Amino acid sequence: MKKTFSALMLSSLLGASLFASSNVTMAPQGFDADFAKMNKYFNDMIQTHLTKSAITNIVYPRTNIKDLKDSYVYQFDLAGIPKEDIKLTIDDNNILTLEGEKKESVEDKSKEYVKQEIFYGSFKKMIKLPENIIVDKLTTKYDNGILTLTIPKKELKKPKAKVIPIQ
Repeated sequence: MKKTFSALMLSSLLGASLFASSNVTMAPQGFDADFAKMNKYFNDMIQTHLTKSAITNIVYPRTNIKDLKDSYVYQFDLAGIPKEDIKLTIDDNNILTLEGEKKESVEDKSKEYVKQEIFYGSFKKMIKLPENIIVDKLTTKYDNGILTLTIPKKELKKPKAKVIPIQ
């Protein structure tokens, strides 16, 4: 996918530069129209291939993590998602998995957007939790689109070193 995308960009840019150098007598507005078409083409290509991919899921949902004296607090920005559409799990390896889906209320596939940053679709975010947590005593709260997960800390046993005499 990356090789194809890179090859398309390179060939398009080379073609545009060759086209520009062979048509030096063209009026400036002709260049503007051509560059506007090329810009629209690249924007459409990027939007089509990247907005629905795993790249989007790396940053969604936005997350705050606090390391307090006696607990860890994780806050996830899940505005517009009902709590029934959210699944939260922790496995035996202390991997927290948050998954769900943000559904678009009205299907709008128009090309009239100048900019579209609101994420819709399925998401899955995985975070490795520290070892010093008490999973059985964690609490969750969902308020105004913010999911807060508070996990108490436990004291880790420090390994004891045995002194070995040297002879």
